Amino acid sequence: MKPNRVARFAALVLAVAGIAAMLASGVVATRKYTVTVRGRHFQCGSVLFPADPRNKVSNRKTLPPAYQRAYRLCLNTSTSRIHTATQFLIIGVIPLLIVLMLPSLTRRSRRSRRRIGL
Repeated sequence: MKPNRVARFAALVLAVAGIAAMLASGVVATRKYTVTVRGRHFQCGSVLFPADPRNKVSNRKTLPPAYQRAYRLCLNTSTSRIHTATQFLIIGVIPLLIVLMLPSLTRRSRRSRRRIGL
């Protein structure tokens, strides 16, 4: 294989890996999740569109403990999902930046060859 083909193939692999990681970030951020408190399931929505389980109860002075615990579990799960989505997003952006840098790196090396007289 010619060096140019190898570079193109490497750039393609990096680009596909970066886009796949960014798509994984989107899936993590938009997928709905539930929490279980004492056998009851509470819908928490997703990271981008959260749903508060406390809204299922009428407005009164005391909130049942199960709903309070579900709310805290929803917040904790949301925080961990935000962390995971951010990691995937950063992991996806780095290969794409490398792919975008490749043409400028090859141009610089071609210029230096011309000055040398090759």
